[in-house]
Amino acid sequence: MKKIITIFCMAVMPLFMNSVFAQDTIVGWSFPSTSADSIADVGITLNATRYLSCQYGTYGKPSYYSIPTNYSTNGSLGSPDKCAQATGWAGAADSAYWMVKFKTTGYGTLTLFSKQQAGGSNPGPRDFKVQYKLPGSTSPWIDLTGGTITCANNWTSGVVNGLSLPSTCDNQSSQISIRWLLASNLDINGNALLSTGISKLDDIYIIGSPTSGISVPDVETYISVFPNPSNGNFSIKNNGEISKLSIYDIVGKCVYVNENIIGSKTDFSNFEKGVYLVQITTKDSDVFTQKLIVE
Repeated sequence: MKKIITIFCMAVMPLFMNSVFAQDTIVGWSFPSTSADSIADVGITLNATRYLSCQYGTYGKPSYYSIPTNYSTNGSLGSPDKCAQATGWAGAADSAYWMVKFKTTGYGTLTLFSKQQAGGSNPGPRDFKVQYKLPGSTSPWIDLTGGTITCANNWTSGVVNGLSLPSTCDNQSSQISIRWLLASNLDINGNALLSTGISKLDDIYIIGSPTSGISVPDVETYISVFPNPSNGNFSIKNNGEISKLSIYDIVGKCVYVNENIIGSKTDFSNFEKGVYLVQITTKDSDVFTQKLIVE
């Protein structure tokens, strides 16, 4: 089974996840410009087809409806990165929400990351709260501790940075639900929300640790990037277990790929200043990433 192992982050991972994880990305939405849609962009195989939705009311009830979502607006990284955007929040406190569903089979110690923005030329909803729901139609929605969100016309105010999910969400073979529920009818300026008010959501990730007791190898087990930071000239040494090597720039564009790696060392030169993501796929189909800084 292919799994994504998060060691460092940048570009295609949220920039606020700046610590080191020995964990897997259970599921994530980064809305890259090449494939910005509701379907998850990263995650374990079980969650490959999970999707983001925007809804009003309770599914199956007469008042329920789906809120249209646009994926053509610039996201937290700026152009060409994209995000999810929706209007139609007026008078919808405690009824309208963003929502994702996913499975956590084999994983625990779960944490949530996300970014929200409200507004631009059309001031959007200010207040949200994050809730979770266990499998089963009768399971209630429960507020996550620390899940109160206050949005603004930026990507830094409405951030959820490593919010812990309760242990009851661990190792669930049926779908866990997470939603960002509108908590008031006020826009970011403290005025009544209008139907044109914009809410944006980006960089959603649920991270977890394997519960099987199997240790997760570090990226250094497979590759060594040196020097790091570098001046644009650097080398990548591998242990012969790599089947694919890719390098991405700060906006998620692939600037190098090699699917036929021969030898144990690859030299690079003349990379421009910036932050890059070195991604390798092993012969066992595990995927590892490491940050590279060119100064």
